[in-house]
Amino acid sequence: MNSSADVPQSGAPIPPPRRIFTNRNLRMESIEAIGFDMDHTLAVYNTDNFNRLCFDLALERMISDLGYDPAIRSVRWDPDAVIRGLLVDKEHGNLLKVDAYSHVTRARHGFRFLDKDEIRVQYDRGDLRLAPDRFRVFDTLFDMPEGCIYSGVLDLRARGVAAQDRSPRRIYDEIRRTVDTMHADGTLKARIMADLGHFFIPDDDLVPTLRKFREAGKKLFLLTNSDADYTGAVMNFLVGGGAGSWEDLFDLVVVSARKPGFFLPGDEARSLEAGELPLLPNRSGRAYSGGDCFFLERMLGVGGDDILYFGDHTYGDILRSKKSVGWRTAMIVPEVEQELTSLEPLREEYRELAAVEEELDGLTVIKDQLETEACPDGKTSGRVNEAINDALGRRAGLQAALRDASNPHWGSLFREGRASSRLGRQAEEFACIYTSRVSNFWNYPADKFFARPSLVLPHERWALHRSSVTTDDDAASAPGT
Repeated sequence: MNSSADVPQSGAPIPPPRRIFTNRNLRMESIEAIGFDMDHTLAVYNTDNFNRLCFDLALERMISDLGYDPAIRSVRWDPDAVIRGLLVDKEHGNLLKVDAYSHVTRARHGFRFLDKDEIRVQYDRGDLRLAPDRFRVFDTLFDMPEGCIYSGVLDLRARGVAAQDRSPRRIYDEIRRTVDTMHADGTLKARIMADLGHFFIPDDDLVPTLRKFREAGKKLFLLTNSDADYTGAVMNFLVGGGAGSWEDLFDLVVVSARKPGFFLPGDEARSLEAGELPLLPNRSGRAYSGGDCFFLERMLGVGGDDILYFGDHTYGDILRSKKSVGWRTAMIVPEVEQELTSLEPLREEYRELAAVEEELDGLTVIKDQLETEACPDGKTSGRVNEAINDALGRRAGLQAALRDASNPHWGSLFREGRASSRLGRQAEEFACIYTSRVSNFWNYPADKFFARPSLVLPHERWALHRSSVTTDDDAASAPGT
């Protein structure tokens, strides 16, 4: 973890894993209020410890409460089994990775990946219609244990070991209900609150970052679905000091928010009684339970695109706050740190892949031109085809090296081959900026203008690159020949 002492000095480059990335121009000077989700946003979970706890408890409950064969205890926790953005197809019992256009690119049943022919048979439309009764999207890091259990139980089912009497749909629905119940009945919260240091990673730069925003004149608010007791316990641990001292960092605190429903007209918010809750004493009178976004905007005297909201949940935080009320959005993607750290030693390979892609584009144009000629030059055509095959081989090798640096089963969170993944497309479309953690703002001025990099359209690429392979005519007309 980077602490304040690790922040680059003035003029030094910010390490890529701690940078902020821009999809849409964002002028921080014009932002009047900044809001934060808590879980996986302000609060950095030790995901290995949390997910393993959830995984273990859920398996035991499935045995004790739902009658599953104790053989499911043989399912092993695999932190790489699932990534965010995957879909569960409850009808076929598959985990799916889809690209930005909802085309299925990878499918896993149990621990076996389907080949291309099997994918075509099961998903013959080419793209998916995401009916909510059939599909579920893994939008948050809280979903990872469910995916691992589902893969493991379906593997046992396919081998005739367990769960023979249950359909894939029933198995997933029972896993989902089990995990939901553990969240709702306090089982998970009690274990976490008893050992906060085991489940959260303190960030020394978090409080200085929040204070930096306040000193710049921004109003700050906390907006979380977690209840008051859990919110108080986690925030007390992260910030330190006496119980409730962290409340002074915020102009407004809203717990039990019920996002994404919070972004639609809803019930009145309830003020938490001062001193009623030891962990969230509400001495300032600015802490509420429930309500809706319109209540929040009235309380702050700010609305629309004057608000920037940080969250990790693709749908509940980012998409809904953007589409329903027009807030500016900052998506927290903790996995960015891991992806960039893994890719940093492969920067040359990444650049080489980009060059090979451009080379293939140029070669394809040349091949098309030759094929349209009445009497194509066979020698030149053969040379171009050889160059294309060579480039394809180099591209495959580079893609494999880069893919293996991310998740060994699913590849990059944001990409699928040459295209964006579904999650990558959503992040690009709905998040004005994205970064791995809130405290990365410590490295930037509070009034920073985040400018989107110039977008190069396909028809403009010719001006930036030239294929390294030329025809005889090209060579004859080149300068200096």
